[in-house]
Amino acid sequence: MKRIKTCHSLAWLLALPMMMWSLAGQANYNIGFGPLSEGSNTVTNPNGGPLWTYAKSGDVENFGYSQDANSLSFYMPASGETENSLTLTTVQTFSGRLQAINLFTQVGGECSIELYVGQEKLGTFTDNGKGYNITALSYVMADAPITLKFVGPSQSGNAQAYASVSGLSKVEIAIDETVAPLPSGQEVSFDPSELSTADLSNYTYQGILFTLNNSESGDGFEAEDNGIYIGSVQTDAAVAEIVSNYSPSDPGYAIDFAGGITLLVPKGKGYISIEAQNESTHAFHVKIGGAAPVEVSSLERDWLEVPYDVEDDTYIYIYMVQKASGTRIGRRATAHGVIYKVKCASAPTLVPGDANGSGGVDKDDVQMIADYILGKNPAGFKKAQANVDGNGDVTVVDLVKVIEIILSQTP
Repeated sequence: MKRIKTCHSLAWLLALPMMMWSLAGQANYNIGFGPLSEGSNTVTNPNGGPLWTYAKSGDVENFGYSQDANSLSFYMPASGETENSLTLTTVQTFSGRLQAINLFTQVGGECSIELYVGQEKLGTFTDNGKGYNITALSYVMADAPITLKFVGPSQSGNAQAYASVSGLSKVEIAIDETVAPLPSGQEVSFDPSELSTADLSNYTYQGILFTLNNSESGDGFEAEDNGIYIGSVQTDAAVAEIVSNYSPSDPGYAIDFAGGITLLVPKGKGYISIEAQNESTHAFHVKIGGAAPVEVSSLERDWLEVPYDVEDDTYIYIYMVQKASGTRIGRRATAHGVIYKVKCASAPTLVPGDANGSGGVDKDDVQMIADYILGKNPAGFKKAQANVDGNGDVTVVDLVKVIEIILSQTP
């Protein structure tokens, strides 16, 4: 579900307030208005290039562009049963999270404004003579053109009703590109030419947000093996509180989630994988949205997989927790774990019981799961697929279920 907050503002300004502080990666777009191009139903910029497309429905009067004010104006009287509306759609598409929209205009009468991203309606803003009810967006995914639909009053009850829009001069759109959904199948490795000199305390790399602590904690990038080392330790309770109180672009997130890595996966089923290793005293926890975290661990460099099934684009939080005494890993004296690569894959690659990734389920998968349970860490082991019961771990229960799958395939 998308979170909606309500506030109030002046009747002349539809203002979805822009944040005064943001992480690296936020982009602010100022989209103005130029002369109309009647033949192609576009609104151009001063150089003649298209910025918006427009469509009129019902009775829209005096729609035009003011050269002096660089703005649009139009009027919609109440006229019968047909909806009177004017729709403006950006030519440009956006990639990232829609944080805010500021619409600079003067509006009179009974006008409502509907906001869409692509075909998805995000809200309706109405004026009943008491000012606008303003809705602030909270991380709606903007992956399509943005549409503003101005709707005039109906004839019912008041033949004198009208809607007017004047001085529509500019729309400001704030897009947070800090964390972007990982494309399915894309494997993200870490480029030393960029990360060796980057401050990873609040840094976005290929849509992945690093909020690492200073070098004394053991956090940081090591170019020798292109790994992200993590020495900071979190608790599940602390991360749950961070998730409930912050979005990744909020002030304080990078400080409180020190040592963390934040990803975004698209809605649907799939799995998130990290190629990683950790010392025996610690483990990685992977928290999918508000769900309970899943623990993954390997004393040797290996792929660790966690399945997900989400209804909306969802944040994934990866962090280090302390377990018990044990042996240390490698390069940084205070580091507890290291991540070499990150990958997201959608559901079609998940075959329950296919532990070796061959595309089917057979006796070889039984052997591989048995080896994993015995602690042999077999190469190429697909934990997400071996975890048939979906509880995040691979046990004898999964082994039995795989045998049942094989038996069910036997004529």
